[in-house]
Amino acid sequence: MSVKVECDGFKIEFKEVVNAFIFDEKDKKKTNTYHGMSHAMKAVDIVVELPDSHFFIEIKNFNEPEKYRESDKYQYLLKILKYKYRDSWLYYRCEDKINKPIKYICLLELETPLLIKVTKDLKKQLPVSRAGPRWQQEICNSCAVINLALWKERFPDWPITQL
Repeated sequence: MSVKVECDGFKIEFKEVVNAFIFDEKDKKKTNTYHGMSHAMKAVDIVVELPDSHFFIEIKNFNEPEKYRESDKYQYLLKILKYKYRDSWLYYRCEDKINKPIKYICLLELETPLLIKVTKDLKKQLPVSRAGPRWQQEICNSCAVINLALWKERFPDWPITQL
């Protein structure tokens, strides 16, 4: 199945997926995707389901991306990205939908060196893979923070256009 999703100034065509939808849905009439907890919890923008995994996708289309080099804004960005994933994971856990590995993709228009730093720091905070010997389940299978150019390189089967 092919699903087109418009979100935060981008249109993405998710080809060969089980489903793809706006997860941070605000319209109460969309009962299949409206989670109703925006007042208390964060949510990623898009969820994509494949036969063997889920993708949680967060999109941030910044007006002034250079500001995120500053320490306080950088820490704020990390905090937001972390809680968007964790809260979305909780939604899915409460809906009993965590039956496949979840991969987290953050599409941010930042320079490559900063993307690498955000990815490294975010992986520590989630955490990625099993965190300890008693854990029977991972919170996050993988995490990548990428920009538009990297998206096009890594996901050629999911064409993206900026609106």
